[in-house]
Amino acid sequence: MDGERISLRLEAEDLELLDEFIEGHPEFSNRSHLARLAIREFIEHNGAPTEAKADHRAARRNVVTVEVPALAHLTIEDFIRAGVYNSVEDAVVECLREKFITKESREKVLRQQAESIRTTIEVLDR
Repeated sequence: MDGERISLRLEAEDLELLDEFIEGHPEFSNRSHLARLAIREFIEHNGAPTEAKADHRAARRNVVTVEVPALAHLTIEDFIRAGVYNSVEDAVVECLREKFITKESREKVLRQQAESIRTTIEVLDR
C-alpha cells in the first residue's frame, strides 16, 4: 500500500474495544483499515468541504444515499444519543447486515465460493 505511516498510541481499553469491534465486523480487515476509514469519515462528517465529500463518495461504488422516514431517523438519532450506534451510517449498515447477511445467505455465498474454487482447480488440473 502506498502512503505515509503515522503512529497512534491507544490505551489498552481502547485497543480492546477496537479489536472487539473488528472481530464483529469482518468488513474491516485490521486496525489500520478501520482507522483509515474512521478518520476519513470523521473528517468528512465534521467539516470537509461539501464538494470533496461528493467527489469522494461518487468515486466509491458501495455508497448509497437513502432518504428514511422521519420517525425512523428520529429513532436512529435516539439510539445514537443512547450510545447504541456511533452514527446514522452505523445504524443503517447494522440493519442491512441483519436483513441481508443471514445465516442462509452466508452459507450460500460460501458454497458458491467453494464451487468456484473447485471449478478453477478442475480446469487447472486438465
